Amino acid sequence: MTRAQAAAAAALCAWLVVLVGCGYRTVYGGETERLRVVLVRTLVPDAVATDEVLSGVRETLAREGGLASGEGYPRVEVEVLRADEASDGVAAPSVALGGSVSSSGPSSPAGATGPRARATEVGLVARACLVRMRGGPCERDTGDVRAMDLVASDLGASGSPELASDAFHHRDAMRGAGKRLGERLARRILGEAGATDEAIGRER
Repeated sequence: MTRAQAAAAAALCAWLVVLVGCGYRTVYGGETERLRVVLVRTLVPDAVATDEVLSGVRETLAREGGLASGEGYPRVEVEVLRADEASDGVAAPSVALGGSVSSSGPSSPAGATGPRARATEVGLVARACLVRMRGGPCERDTGDVRAMDLVASDLGASGSPELASDAFHHRDAMRGAGKRLGERLARRILGEAGATDEAIGRER
C-alpha cells in the first residue's frame, strides 16, 4: 500500500467513526430521515389507546434518531382502524366461578347469571405509511398491524365479577397494546421486517 492509499484509508476510517458516533443508521439503503407523526383517522372510541399508538411510533423513531417535531412533511400518517375484543376460557358458572355440581345440576354462587369468561383478549389494529409531501403517494405502507393482550377476570368474594377492577385492567391492557402497536408500526416504516399480527404474550 502506498503512502497516499494509507492516508486515504485512515481518512475513511475517521469519517466512519464520526458517523457512528453521531448515531448514523441506514434505512432502505440511506440515512435515517427525520419524520413527523400525524394521526389521520381513528375508528376507536378510546382516545387514550389511540394516543398510545402515536406515542409508540414517536418513541421508536426518537430512539433511532428519526423523529421530527411539528406537522409538516415528510411524515408518518397513522390510522387506528379497530379495537378487537373476545372472551377467552368461557365456562359455565359452576366451573368459571367455583360453583359445585350436584345430582340436580350445577349450583352457582350468588350473582352468577350465565357463562363467564376467565379472561378477555383485547387489542388494536392500525396501519401507517410514509408521505413525503402534501398530496404525495403513500410509501412503505405497513398494512394492517395488530397488537393484543390478555386480561384475566377478577372475581369478588361471592364469585361475582368485579366490574370496576375489570374495567381498570381492560383500559390498562388497551394502552399497553397501543404502545406496542405503535412501536411495531414505526419499525416497519424504518424497514425492519416483522409479522403483522402479534400473538398473545409476544413482544411484551
